[in-house]
Amino acid sequence: MMVAKLSVNESKKSGLLFGYGALVIVLIQCFIGLYFAKFLESHPIVSNYLKQFALIIFIILTVFFTYNGFRAKKTQKEVEIKSKQNRLVYGMLLSALNMFAIPYYVFSSLTLSSKNIFDFTPIEITCFIIGDGIGTWLVFYIYAVLFRRIEHRVGFLINNINFVIALITGIVVISTIYKMYFT
Repeated sequence: MMVAKLSVNESKKSGLLFGYGALVIVLIQCFIGLYFAKFLESHPIVSNYLKQFALIIFIILTVFFTYNGFRAKKTQKEVEIKSKQNRLVYGMLLSALNMFAIPYYVFSSLTLSSKNIFDFTPIEITCFIIGDGIGTWLVFYIYAVLFRRIEHRVGFLINNINFVIALITGIVVISTIYKMYFT
């Protein structure tokens, strides 16, 4: 969403520079996630403990984002970045704070591996990372171009993004509880 915001408020170039910085970190996170997934595939006991830990984290995140959604309805002073220099580094820093990326890649690759769609061979790992990079770049590019055209229509989503994230994490909590205790 930051790519879209910078593209609308500053320029398409600023949005894309931010996106390129984020892309570098996403590729690193993808590699780390795949490496960690390879480890978990060979150690299922560790995987069980991590599922329980992740459940607690997602419950906390659901409560946190729900609280922030209600709190955001009050008028707050928006943080403004005064320096418009080096959006690439800003994209890298902000993307590095994303705590969902590595667990997402672990979960995705383990799910694909359990369905015999993905193996942890160097060629398949490389293809996965390249595909992730192309997909991420494409999404960022679409955000930068498309949101400039439809900025007046996305206000509801931007204003309620905390509730959207809370809904997603809530669904993860419910599905995890179901898988852990009812299957």
